[in-house]
Formats: sequence, structure tokens, C-alpha cells
Amino acid sequence: MSVSGIQGQLLEVTVVGCNKLKDTEWISRQDPYVFLEYGTNKFRTRTCTDGGKNPIFQEKFVFTLIEGLRELSVAVWNSNTLTFDDFIGTGK
Repeated sequence: MSVSGIQGQLLEVTVVGCNKLKDTEWISRQDPYVFLEYGTNKFRTRTCTDGGKNPIFQEKFVFTLIEGLRELSVAVWNSNTLTFDDFIGTGK
């Protein structure tokens, strides 16, 4: 089911922060970032160094709406320097 008349309109999303994230680090505090995806548009917040379980981002992103596409995917990752980034969680 599509939402009529949304094609080309803008959606502004503010990534405020996260609360009570799963901790993927054993020794140090995790460095989370948020990845947003809507259609072919992809955005990433800055890495919140030592953000731990409750990082704050306060970053805005603008998406151009696409007729019939109703899901914005959000994923949270922990940035690692020497290994692959760790997946923390996702939502839609």
C-alpha cells in the first residue's frame, strides 16, 4: 500500500542518541555510530568515541521520500580500529 502524494517530499530525521545499548566491548567503552538507510540513500552519524551504552549524536539527515517506500532502516554499530565493526542492534 503506497502513501499518496509523498514522492519528492522531504523527511528530516534527527538521530538524538541511544539508551541502554548492548555492550560489545570487553575492556574499553564502545564507540557507537548509527547507520540509516532509505532506498538507495545511506547516511552514517559520526562515531561517538567512548559513547558506551548511552551515546549522544544530535545529527540531522534529510531523505527525499519515494512513493511506495515506507521503511527507514536504522542500525547501530560499534566502531573498531583493528577488527571489523561490531553489530549492536537494528530497527525499522
